Amino acid sequence: MAEYETINFDVSDGVATVRLNRPDAMNSLSTTMVRELAQAVSTVEQDDAIRALIVTGTGRAFCCGADLKGVLSELLSGDTDGFTGFLGSIQDVFVQIREMPKPTIAALNGLTLAGGLEMAISCDIVLAARSARLGDSHSNFGVLPGGGCGTILPRYIGEKKANLLLFSGDNWSAEEFEKMGFVSTVHDDDALLGEAKKLASRLVQKSPLVLAKMKEMVEQGTQLNTRDALALESRLLAEHAKSADFLEGLSAFSEKRTPKYTGK
Repeated sequence: MAEYETINFDVSDGVATVRLNRPDAMNSLSTTMVRELAQAVSTVEQDDAIRALIVTGTGRAFCCGADLKGVLSELLSGDTDGFTGFLGSIQDVFVQIREMPKPTIAALNGLTLAGGLEMAISCDIVLAARSARLGDSHSNFGVLPGGGCGTILPRYIGEKKANLLLFSGDNWSAEEFEKMGFVSTVHDDDALLGEAKKLASRLVQKSPLVLAKMKEMVEQGTQLNTRDALALESRLLAEHAKSADFLEGLSAFSEKRTPKYTGK
C-alpha cells in the first residue's frame, strides 16, 4: 500500500478510511494533500474488494479549506496559473469523490470550513460530531468559493440560508446543519468514527450495483422534472433486473437467507 505524508489510509473489511492528517494546519488542503487524496480515492475506485469510503480528520478540524498561506505565496510571486491549477486539482478530487459509484461517508470530527465543507458536499452521507462547526468563511478572506459552496450547497440548504452562510462568513453547529438536512446524523464526539464504521460495515453488505444506481438516481433525479425522473428510475431498474445481484436478492428473500452479492 502506498505511503502518504498528509493523510492516513487504511482498509478493513471492505471499508477504506481516509484520515486527513495535517492537524497543525487544521487539515488545510495543500498541493500534496490534494494529490494524495486523489491517489487514495483512485485506489478505492479500482479495488473491487473495497465497497465504501469514510473521510475524516485528525485533531480539532475535519478540514478548514485550502492552504491560504500557499495560495498567497503563489499570488505574490505572480504565479496566477499555479493558483488556478491548484483550484482545478481541488475541484477534480471533489468530483472524483462525488462520481465514485461506491458509497462515501464524511465523518466531520471538528471545524469544517470552506473547502472542508465542499469536501463534505461531495460525499453521499455526512455524519458530524456534536462539537463540529460548519461554515463557508470565504467572505472573511476576500475569496470566492471554488468547490461547490456557492453553487451546490444551496441545493441542500436552500438559497436564503446559503446566502446568509456565504455572506456572513459565520459557522454554525452540526445540529443546525442537521435541521437543514445537510448533516445526516449527529453523534457524541467520541462515538463519531465508530458510528461511521458501523454504518459503512452495513453498506458493504448491500449490492454494490444497487448502491451505485441509487447514487445515480439521487444525483440525476434531483435535476429532473417528475416525468423524466420516473423514466430514469424505470430505465435503471430495467438495467438492474438483468444482473445476478437482482436475482440473488430475490432468491435470498424467498429462501429466507442472507444474500451474497457479487456486484455482477
